[in-house]
Amino acid sequence: MKCPVCGNQEVGCIGTERFYCWNCFVEYNARNEVFRIEEDGSLTACHNQPHTIGSSVE
Repeated sequence: MKCPVCGNQEVGCIGTERFYCWNCFVEYNARNEVFRIEEDGSLTACHNQPHTIGSSVE
């Protein structure tokens, strides 16, 4: 399976239909819903905005 954000194939399965991309450090599911992992470990939905992944909000 490829990452829906960067297209990389270096992904790991972290649960039932849940995956982690080792290239862009996001979590996503089989429905290609993408989540940013926050500093406290919580997940924030990215709402189909891959350009915001990894960027900080000022």
